[in-house]
Amino acid sequence: MFRIFAPFLSVLLLVSSAVAADLDEIADRGVLRVAVAPLSPFVIKAADGTLSGFEIDSTRGLGEHLGLEIEYIEKPFCELADAVLSGEADIIASGFSNMPERRRLLDFSLPYHDTEYFLAMTSRKAKQAKTLRGVNRKNIAIAYQHGGVSGMVAHGEFPGSSLKGYSSFSDILDAMANGEVDGAVLFDPYLRLSQEIDGKTFVVPHEFALTRTIEAFATDKNSDALHEALNEWVIGQDLNGYWDALEKKWFSDEHAVASAPPPHACAAATPVQ
Repeated sequence: MFRIFAPFLSVLLLVSSAVAADLDEIADRGVLRVAVAPLSPFVIKAADGTLSGFEIDSTRGLGEHLGLEIEYIEKPFCELADAVLSGEADIIASGFSNMPERRRLLDFSLPYHDTEYFLAMTSRKAKQAKTLRGVNRKNIAIAYQHGGVSGMVAHGEFPGSSLKGYSSFSDILDAMANGEVDGAVLFDPYLRLSQEIDGKTFVVPHEFALTRTIEAFATDKNSDALHEALNEWVIGQDLNGYWDALEKKWFSDEHAVASAPPPHACAAATPVQ
């Protein structure tokens, strides 16, 4: 786990006692509403609807720290931002990356995780493409997740290929197994799972990650006190090794499982060319 928090610590200690209306309202309610989308191992949804994973552990710990109950509001990944902007949820905790496009709408806490994205392709198509530039062909279908980083990467790196958007990474793995696509922009554990699909041979035809992101809690831009409380907690947990332990627990082979797909699909359910 990278260490970037030290420059912020002294500032946060000075402001940690500040309380604004947004945090008061949540405290009066007694419930912190957390927007999540199934995205293993950040949020794993079992067949019976039970939620577990990196973000479930982290937000339950946050709730204990703040003295609040946690209510999970499940959304398609591409509607997580809308849940906060509409006031339906207070924060997003779902492997949600801090990116410029999202910062125009939301505030982000200090980060607590980082993720690397790679392209997984069938060995046949990888040989045909030869290079990443060669992937930009209409006869090569690349999958990505609607509303997520993989979509930004796919459109940025492979605009000349046939891009196909899906509502979840579980759906992407199914599409890879069924031969609907020739590859996908993925991160672990989905990258690892793609290489274990029965009867298929998917490879990673490049050495370095296509992009690296940092994940954090996202809030409304007007939730200043909540934002400060989140930063204080993220730093405190980092100093005692909490995030490293949480990553070791959930980003393991034991939990490298595809979560159940969300109960509803994203509105943009058609391929984007």
